[in-house]
Amino acid sequence: MIFRREEPRLYNLDKLKLFVAVHWRGIICVFVPIFFILLLAPFPPKPHQWTAYCLAVMGVFWVTECIPLAVTSFLPVIIFPLTGILSTGDVCKCYVNDSMLMFVGSLILAYSVEQCGLHERLAYIAIRSIGYSHIRLLIAMCIVTTFVSMWITNTAATTMMVPINFAVLKVFEDQKLLKVYDTTSDGEKVASDITTCYFCVATFSATIGGIGTLVGTATNLVFKGLFTTTYPAAPEYLSFPKFSGFGIPYMILLDAFMILYMLIIYIGFLRPRTAIAKQNQISPEGLKAAKNAVETNYSKLGRVTFWEGMVIILFGGAMVGFFCRSPQIFHGWGDVINDYFELNDPKFVRDSALAALVAFMMFLLPSNLSFCKNLKAKFHEEFPRERVRSVLDWKSLIGSMPYSFTFLLGGGFALSEAAKKTGFNEKIGETLQHLKSLPNVLIMLIVIIFVILITNVASNVAVCNVLTPICMTLAKEVGQNPLWYVLASGFSSSYCFMLPIGTPGNLVVQSAAKIPTRKMIKAGLGPTITTIIITWLMVYFYAPVIWPDLPTLPDWIK
Repeated sequence: MIFRREEPRLYNLDKLKLFVAVHWRGIICVFVPIFFILLLAPFPPKPHQWTAYCLAVMGVFWVTECIPLAVTSFLPVIIFPLTGILSTGDVCKCYVNDSMLMFVGSLILAYSVEQCGLHERLAYIAIRSIGYSHIRLLIAMCIVTTFVSMWITNTAATTMMVPINFAVLKVFEDQKLLKVYDTTSDGEKVASDITTCYFCVATFSATIGGIGTLVGTATNLVFKGLFTTTYPAAPEYLSFPKFSGFGIPYMILLDAFMILYMLIIYIGFLRPRTAIAKQNQISPEGLKAAKNAVETNYSKLGRVTFWEGMVIILFGGAMVGFFCRSPQIFHGWGDVINDYFELNDPKFVRDSALAALVAFMMFLLPSNLSFCKNLKAKFHEEFPRERVRSVLDWKSLIGSMPYSFTFLLGGGFALSEAAKKTGFNEKIGETLQHLKSLPNVLIMLIVIIFVILITNVASNVAVCNVLTPICMTLAKEVGQNPLWYVLASGFSSSYCFMLPIGTPGNLVVQSAAKIPTRKMIKAGLGPTITTIIITWLMVYFYAPVIWPDLPTLPDWIK
């Protein structure tokens, strides 16, 4: 006789739960567009209603990532021509413009640093210079990750620190000074508190470092592009020098409070008698072992190569060129071109032209001097048999470039253009009029808190694309300069500290170090609170120092 084990019976509610758990993305894709048809009533819908429909569907798709973010960004190309809002040509122009090429150019420049390994050398130099205790190491990692993230993508800066963190922590573990992993009751290995501290400092520093320069993170170029698209008559407020004049002091403050929180909570800094402080004291032998490990890894890098030297020259030249194009404190090279050709257009030459030039030179110039052997060769066998690698390798680049982000930028610009043409911004403004009774300082705080909370559960670029145009409209309704609210919402959309889904850097460290989400929330809670307060104070009090027009309503707003 064969006994068959009875499976528990599935009731309809259980079936529904299983179906939703497996197919929730498909459910969203089907029902969200149907649900938002309510925005098109009364029929036939007007142009601003179609814009609202497109924005609502894209917003939900971007937040839930039910389909790839880049694919969602194609919706304006479908909806706007079919509904008579914008022609196909006008929509597609939003996907290729100055901001887009500047974004691609900045990525290309960033990958030159990664391909030659210069970022790792910078990391080891910083650690060797500052010291090997937990406090010194964490400060060194914070400084170097922040600095590197000012020029390359936040994800790349975070990824750079992963093997360095593991190398240092492994040395301390070998000395029995700490445990890299804790074991749960289920036998699963998860990051210990000290490991969580090291890896969260890396990703938090990379996030903060992105605000230091215009090319530091994609959201900077997004909110600049949205502002210049909406107000083409405005002066070039968000030039490289002015952006960094605000961003660098702001970035330093955020870093200081972030690292202070992490040291107090995880290392026992300023709490010398606590168990955490005593537990994280490192013996002289441990310090010596850590120093030896770093010195060994640094010695493997060898001397600075010709390749790294070329990257330093080209990349450094690009940064100097960005600052000197039209700094408005002296006559820049862009101003010279404008005067020479009598163009009377200060925006005729922009940063994307320089980014494209330097990127072109990186593909043109060699990464080594092996071709010089041709001059000394006497026999056929002595000639090089392989081509000389350029400073940037195209095949390696296209395999790792996040091209999909360019479509996110384009989708946001298309939404902004449609909202301006159809009067959708004015309609939003009508619903925001009740905020007029609140003081400006309080409205700005509400904007900052709202954007930072939303960006923890959605892509930073997507949040910036959706909320920045709304904040510009809000500014007009409450009688404030839109640039002020663009700065508040644009910078705030970069900060994701508590959850891994908001930014790729958090996902990198969570997967690499096996950090539970609850531990990341604990680590990120303090930086989130300090960031809200510092952003509020800096945008309200310091931004008008850099941009004196902020408290006024200039003519270009009309």
